[in-house]
Amino acid sequence: MTRRGLLLGGSALVLAAAGGAAWQWNLFGKHYPPTPYDDVLGRLRDRDWAQKFGAQALTPNFRADAAAARLRQLLGNGDLESAALRDTQEGRVVEAAKWLVPESVAQMAMLAASTK
Repeated sequence: MTRRGLLLGGSALVLAAAGGAAWQWNLFGKHYPPTPYDDVLGRLRDRDWAQKFGAQALTPNFRADAAAARLRQLLGNGDLESAALRDTQEGRVVEAAKWLVPESVAQMAMLAASTK
């Protein structure tokens, strides 16, 4: 075994260990299992918070596919913040987990909780 081979092997081992550590500690962002609604859920800044809030707001008759379709309509090409502002301005406010929130926020939180 040459010095060059030993150096390349050691370097590869260090890089693999560093990449594994970065993945384990979520340095590249948290990863979630794939869902059919990732195009919608990808717009969330904090999916963990949305899952916690949505779990409290979930209703027995909640349908994830209908919520995702409604969210695609409400969000359009924008982000959740602008959709929430539009909802508030247009009076689309609902009660979720004893809070009054814009419809898009409630739907997004319940969708996140249902795909947990």
